[in-house]
Amino acid sequence: MPDSDPRPGVSVARRPIVAEDLFGLHLVGDPQVAPDGAVVAYAVTRLDRDRDTYSGAIWTRGLDDDSSRQLTAGTARDASPRWSPDGSEIAFVSNRPALGVPQDDDADQEKTGPKRPGKNLPKTPTQIWAIAPSGGEARQVTALPRGASHPVWSPDGRWLAFLSATRPEDDPGAEDATAKPVADERIISRLRYRFDGVGFIETYAHVWVIPAAGGEARQLTSGPFDDGDPVWSSDGSALLFVSNRTDDRDRNGQALLYRVPVSAGEPECLTPGEYQFASPVLSPDGNTVALLGTDEPIGSSAKDTHIWTLDLGSTELTDRSATHGRSYQDAGMSDVVASSEAAPRWSADGTSIYALSSSDGATHLVRVALGDGPPEVITAGPRRVSGFDLAGPREQEIVFLAGDPTHPTEVWYRPGDDERPLTQHNRDWLAGITLSEPDEFWCESPVDGQRVQGWVMRPPTPTGGVAAPLILQIHGGPHAMYGWSMFHEMQLMAARGYVVCYANPRGSSGYGEAFTSATRGEWGEADMPDIIAALDHVVGQGGIDTARLGITGGSYGGYLTNWVIGHDDRFAAAVTQRCVSDFRSFYGTSDIGFTFGEYEFGGTPWEERDRLDHHSPLTYVDRITTPLLILHSERDFRCPISQAEQMFVALKRLGREVGFVRFPEEDHNLSRTGTPSRRLARLHHLIGWFDQHL
Repeated sequence: MPDSDPRPGVSVARRPIVAEDLFGLHLVGDPQVAPDGAVVAYAVTRLDRDRDTYSGAIWTRGLDDDSSRQLTAGTARDASPRWSPDGSEIAFVSNRPALGVPQDDDADQEKTGPKRPGKNLPKTPTQIWAIAPSGGEARQVTALPRGASHPVWSPDGRWLAFLSATRPEDDPGAEDATAKPVADERIISRLRYRFDGVGFIETYAHVWVIPAAGGEARQLTSGPFDDGDPVWSSDGSALLFVSNRTDDRDRNGQALLYRVPVSAGEPECLTPGEYQFASPVLSPDGNTVALLGTDEPIGSSAKDTHIWTLDLGSTELTDRSATHGRSYQDAGMSDVVASSEAAPRWSADGTSIYALSSSDGATHLVRVALGDGPPEVITAGPRRVSGFDLAGPREQEIVFLAGDPTHPTEVWYRPGDDERPLTQHNRDWLAGITLSEPDEFWCESPVDGQRVQGWVMRPPTPTGGVAAPLILQIHGGPHAMYGWSMFHEMQLMAARGYVVCYANPRGSSGYGEAFTSATRGEWGEADMPDIIAALDHVVGQGGIDTARLGITGGSYGGYLTNWVIGHDDRFAAAVTQRCVSDFRSFYGTSDIGFTFGEYEFGGTPWEERDRLDHHSPLTYVDRITTPLLILHSERDFRCPISQAEQMFVALKRLGREVGFVRFPEEDHNLSRTGTPSRRLARLHHLIGWFDQHL
């Protein structure tokens, strides 16, 4: 990182980053350009330490001048700004207090017992609001008991489509729609009955419409299906949306495109077959839909995500990127990046499609022509582009989100071949701290010479020639990607004097389908040599105290942490987070176990018993001598806490050194979106274990 202050002419004493610096970050996301292409609206999210929650505001910024305006303020979380077609209003979602919302005991999160002060606060359902771009008071649009989200303006600006949750018995035409269960037991009949971050599945997301000026909302879709990504037809007579309405929907990951009339009628499937689509976008002439997806309908496919088009007249479906050898998704990871819409965009003339694509640790904006020819990479450099929009009618002008390991994400503007940052919300935050710039490296796996990309982040303060301890970080997924984005956690480790090594072993995204698919059926054996090769490469550069090596990872990274310390005793300390330890029990307890497990290992526990046992870290737990700390959320339904409990009990029974920290009321995403105080506690436990043992 440059030594100069990011503010010209300002001198500020810098200090190492600390865990509490999370609360100073501004998470910038979801840029949306006004119809005239002159202004961009976006959302800024912050961690509210006093209220132990998140707050968010809607901002606007001029593209041609320095005008900047904060449209909303307060303690609410405002997000998802969407311009009306004439640019006179911006719709957004907010959990601010709303009027006229019927009370519904089931509208809040699942009850989890007595609440502690400041913890487990009821989740206020978000409603849709609208505000003028000049500012003023926001007006409330929806008032639904289970909230509203994903606002989409109709082409004429008279209506808003959105998503809202309903119970099946509340659907239009359902018998005894007002009946409520009087008992508190749960009667389970579906294979997929709970989901991480949601809890027990008792409601379904459906498509609704409401007059943009306010009025009565009307439900368009119904049934035991989750609908998403609504898009208006060009004439406003119908809505397109993505859903899995197949008979075997609990066992497959299909997501097909449907169309439902706004007047009345049943949804019509436009893409019959086995696909997993998302993010439909209508072409400028209204005749074609662009989608992102694969022809492998599984929730975590190792196949590349392609760009597809559907001709609404002929219903011809075309894979527009079959020969590109790249995946059109943002596979990057970070613990401090705001969520943003990653849908593709059409060029104004309808001859090309813009989309994000990840490759070799970076995510960039790519333009794909509908005719022949290779894709054109628009942005460049060692960074992660995590969202974008086109500047309305102004051809070749792009607004995008970008960040790198030493700069949190901000909004950038690219008119033609030049680019510049539009926002600097984290300028003061950066001015007061010292960050570490990672060095990229490539190494070869000792098994077959496969090249593996990695990074090493060294302490920002020189060690004076003293050998430093090292922590090996392993990402989750496994089909995800480390790269050129900021990780507060890794910066914190470097600031504490640790060298941090991280890499993308086989199974990671961004290096082609064969690389991503290489771990299927081979967890632990195809990937461990790659990650150890990265470690050996960094150690071989010198300056590392090999008696003080640590290892950690979350989700799949927790799995591989468990696996590695059961097969290699070089590590002096390990921390496994939201881990997998036993694939047989994972199959029936994880919300994705029966689909993900069969996809990754080719069968069920009764069909592949020996294979699942062979690749389960619990099988080798008696070999573990490394002191291990287990961090796990109690409401993690992706990698259930039973996975952690089995490791803890086994190691305790064996008399090994093991710690176990359970985070109540948190799910699989604690490190990214969890309760702020528990995110902070997690970091202190993580760093504390390494401080104690290294």
